[in-house]
Amino acid sequence: MGSELTALDWWALSGTIGLIAFYGMWKTRQRSTGLEFLTGKHESHWATIGLGIIATQASAITFISTPGQGFSDGLGFAQFYFGMPIALLVIGVWIVPRYMAAGVGTAYGYLENVFGSRVRLLAAALFLMSRSLAAGITLYAPGIVLSAVLGWDLNTTIVLTGAVVVFYTVFGGYKAVGVTQTAQMTVIFSGLFAAAYFLVERMPEGVGLAESWDLMAVYERTKVLDWSIDPANRYTVWSGLAGGFFLAMSYFGTDQSQVGRYLGGKSLREIRIGMSMTGLIKIPMQLFILGLGLLLFTNMHFTEEPLWHNPAVRQVWEENPDHQGVDQAWKALQAERRQAATAFLQGADNALQLQAMESQRLVLKEAAVQEVKQAYPHLETKDTDYVFLGWALKALPSGMLGLLLAVILAGAMSSASAELNALSATTVVDFGSVFGWSRSPSLLLSRVLTGFWGMAALGVALGASLAENLIQLVNMIGSLFYGPILGLFVCAWLFPKLPESKVFYGGLCAQLIVALLHTANVMGYVDLGYLWYNLIGCVAVVLIAFLTPRKAQL
Repeated sequence: MGSELTALDWWALSGTIGLIAFYGMWKTRQRSTGLEFLTGKHESHWATIGLGIIATQASAITFISTPGQGFSDGLGFAQFYFGMPIALLVIGVWIVPRYMAAGVGTAYGYLENVFGSRVRLLAAALFLMSRSLAAGITLYAPGIVLSAVLGWDLNTTIVLTGAVVVFYTVFGGYKAVGVTQTAQMTVIFSGLFAAAYFLVERMPEGVGLAESWDLMAVYERTKVLDWSIDPANRYTVWSGLAGGFFLAMSYFGTDQSQVGRYLGGKSLREIRIGMSMTGLIKIPMQLFILGLGLLLFTNMHFTEEPLWHNPAVRQVWEENPDHQGVDQAWKALQAERRQAATAFLQGADNALQLQAMESQRLVLKEAAVQEVKQAYPHLETKDTDYVFLGWALKALPSGMLGLLLAVILAGAMSSASAELNALSATTVVDFGSVFGWSRSPSLLLSRVLTGFWGMAALGVALGASLAENLIQLVNMIGSLFYGPILGLFVCAWLFPKLPESKVFYGGLCAQLIVALLHTANVMGYVDLGYLWYNLIGCVAVVLIAFLTPRKAQL
């Protein structure tokens, strides 16, 4: 069941996205060589670098899924990013100077300088697999939610979003990505602050940020730090510092979609300032977006929380009259919770009552989920990705909804454009070395390959299916590949004397180990948070490279 946008919403949405695309093409209208098209001219300032790094990482998934994560689980997801500032410090101080001294076009060229072409091509191939999948999910994320909530056709939404991204990335290349990301981040921050304002403004009289915090503390949703050492816990201080550090080292230190953002900097100083900016902003930014979820949960204490946030599931549910008992119990619980929350904020000592009601809410929701799954086993019932946009459709005034949709699409565009540019650059520079056209690729070839990867990402997006939570899905995809890739680079950074064949063999085996471990995790044979894949994959490469006999050849 879709919702209609007003004319003002359409103007805000189409005008914002159109101006960003036009601005990117206008700023990059000067003709460049094929290599400059892919990797830039080393002219980016620190602000462009910092915003580019953030924009590449902060896709539409961040703005759709993260508020839902905060709504359901609180602020603990922020621990995922605890290792990131440390990783950026290490990369800026130690890794970037090595890349610049080597004069490489991509991160993977550094591996050939140290070991040889086989290790370079292995790392590049793993990157192409992981990033093409992630680019597809980046385009799919806004499509699945916008189509369900607004009633837009899913495939049409995906294709239109992808077409705009592919068009200006093919037209302007590396520089178009950089200049549009600056504009996109301006739109994104404006939209997020506006959403926070309206969330607070829609609260009942006497309920503000402090009252919301007190109420959310009852459910421990304000708890950021989890010191548990249980590896099955997905987000803890330790998994964030250890697994998050290795993930960030791999993502920011070896993933061309990020390496390309900062290697285009004017100088080492500009790069380091830009990376420091990213490290300072990222965790507060994630806490702010998760905080929108807390405000949403507070808001629904005083309005009426729908049983289903996904309109597709809601429609199926409403078509069956046998669910009236659950509906009545849900509405009764909402009324009781509203009274209890009001009493709590007026000074009543009824925190235990609110906690009991939350347990009852989860039981009712699970009962509804089981009823739907019995009748429709393939229908996805996990609907936290729909919470934020569903609220916005009802609460935001005309024009602001269009701006919020522009934020979501700008997030998809900023991340996807950098991914497509990195995929084409890696194809030309790394695999092109085999065919002899990596040093001076034609502008036409560079654009054709960018278009090819755009079509590939669209293919993944059109064939994707909704996961439990989109932001967890994209991070899990990265974790499946980033550990082995990082292990190859750790060997190059710390153990450059290792023979190429041993490092190559270590990379292949480590990737197989991570794949088998994930399969066992999915099948229930082990219970392990996916952040640990990054540490395991990295360590496995190094250990296997050292333990492989010298005569082992592949």
